[in-house]
This record gives sequence, C-alpha cells and structure tokens, in this order.
Amino acid sequence: HALNILNVRQTPYEAVDGMDPAQRRRRDELFGISGIRGHYPQFFVERQMDNGYGGTRSQVEYWGTFERMESLNEVDSLPPEVLLANPEVETWDAVFGDCH
Repeated sequence: HALNILNVRQTPYEAVDGMDPAQRRRRDELFGISGIRGHYPQFFVERQMDNGYGGTRSQVEYWGTFERMESLNEVDSLPPEVLLANPEVETWDAVFGDCH
C-alpha cells in the first residue's frame, strides 16, 4: 500500500529490501539513522544540502513509519479552510513537495 501511495503521488523513492543480503549494508546504515531495527516499512527522506564549499552533500533523515505516511496521505482530504486554520498540520506537499 505504501508504494502505491508513492506511485500515485509521483513521489520518487528507492526501495531497500531488508531481507536481501546484497542490500545489507544499506539496510544497516538506515537502521543506524532510524535507531529502529527489524520494523518495516521505514521511510527516509534524502535531501541535497549545501556542503559549505560551493557543492552539495546528501543528507538522509528518518521520516517515519507507514502509519505516518498513511496519516499524511489522508490529510489531503481535509477542507482547505481546516488546513489554513491549523498550520501545524503536516501536508504531503510540505513534506515531499521538493522531492522530484
């Protein structure tokens, strides 16, 4: 269901199969970032950051679980006036709007 949400919203992603021995190193890196082992799925956001030397560096941040993604997806069904009255409510565009 999570991949369906990402595909429908045309949000780019990289899937890491935690059971694939060939992806073990990447899985362990991501577990190190989240601090959570063996709980799937986990979602991360990778952003390009200024490295301070005229270039960029990649920064990966733990974003959350499927429950958070599902909640964020459902927020779009709220009327716009509700979102305007509650600016603290996360929206899909606020979180993933710059992910292309």
